[in-house]
Amino acid sequence: MMLALALIALQTMSTTQAPPFPLRPAQPRIAPNIVLIVADDFGVDLMASYGEGLNQPCTPSLDGLSASGMLFRNAWAAPLCSPARAQILTGRYGFRTGLGMPVSNVGPGLGLAELTLPEMLASYESRIIGKWHLAGSLPDTHPNDSGFDAFAGSPANLSDYDSWTKVVDGQSSTSTTYATTDTADEAIAALLGMQAPWFLSINFNAPHSPLHAPDISLCPSSCGNFSCASVTSRSPGWHQARAMVSAMDFEIGRIMTALNAVDPDAYVVFLGDNGTGENVTRPPFVSAHAKGTLYEGGINVPLIVKGPGVIAGAECGALVSAVDLFATFAQLARRRSAAEDSVSLVPYFTNPGLSLRTTVFAESFSPNHQVALPYDAHERAIRDSRYKLIRRTGEPDELYDLLTDPWESSNLVPLMSVGSPEEAAYLNLVSELGVLGVS
Repeated sequence: MMLALALIALQTMSTTQAPPFPLRPAQPRIAPNIVLIVADDFGVDLMASYGEGLNQPCTPSLDGLSASGMLFRNAWAAPLCSPARAQILTGRYGFRTGLGMPVSNVGPGLGLAELTLPEMLASYESRIIGKWHLAGSLPDTHPNDSGFDAFAGSPANLSDYDSWTKVVDGQSSTSTTYATTDTADEAIAALLGMQAPWFLSINFNAPHSPLHAPDISLCPSSCGNFSCASVTSRSPGWHQARAMVSAMDFEIGRIMTALNAVDPDAYVVFLGDNGTGENVTRPPFVSAHAKGTLYEGGINVPLIVKGPGVIAGAECGALVSAVDLFATFAQLARRRSAAEDSVSLVPYFTNPGLSLRTTVFAESFSPNHQVALPYDAHERAIRDSRYKLIRRTGEPDELYDLLTDPWESSNLVPLMSVGSPEEAAYLNLVSELGVLGVS
């Protein structure tokens, strides 16, 4: 009964209220608790802390997380959701897991032979909330079969945020709770019920389509940025997407309130799974370089880390990838990471000026789970600290100087001269693709 009353109190609490009592007494720390929050179709242009876009939504909770944690400026993920989620869970690039495109309900999903985060964190209680989108034609128990002790959420994308198929540990039903709120409710319930050490993965569907205007109760009471209070179903799509972000941020605030009562020393990682959708992208970002592409608008995503030992308010400009979360969580939990593509972010927490990668890689391809390379269609991108190469099957290469041309408007390949810095960078990046085996 006391647990239920505490849950009700937290679910009705505003983001600024402190919990009326500590929900858990302090316990000796054997291994850190870890929270991973993933937003869907959420590029750097949708987060004011990055300062890279216009008309950003109101995100006080995420901005507060950024102020108390470390912001990674050059984080890459896959350009589409299923491959990105597979990278996070395995620490391996898509050409290794076989996922280069979103999985369909008639195709194969993430292979159960893959070692996943919850399986690596074997002594942790692990739960996953919200969007999965890795099962394909496999059963609704796929999240549980992939190592999680419990799952509550949507198996794939939603067609309606107010009426959707919800799966709880393999059992499906229709939920009429607004999906963003349901994800927060389930996350809070998990926080109150898990036994340390624990790993909680929270995966919002927002701001992925279908675009809509959330209930005004989820809008911040005041905000200097784009406010969702005046958005309706008749508003432009990019307005609705930003209102969905504001509602998600409100619910993240509720989760953080609960987390601070349960374990204020837990590590919190926030990540976008890929860039912002083309239909809601706004200048200076362009729709042709948005989600689904290997331009920065499609793969450069927010990454924030907060926790003990992380320099608060710091920014890290190193090249990092979604695959790096696997080795990061392994090091935090004092486990071994066998994921060959993953590089731990932990050294950056106290020294953001480090540079542990010389290059970072992203890709998309089809079909999923093709037995042997080359794929029928394969797009790959690789960059160093300045230059970026994009290579597509059957098309000319593209090279961009991200220092002078961050919007990737001028392809340098036709302009390269023999012996130039551009040619040297190009040849080095081509060589690095060869090392990976995807040239």
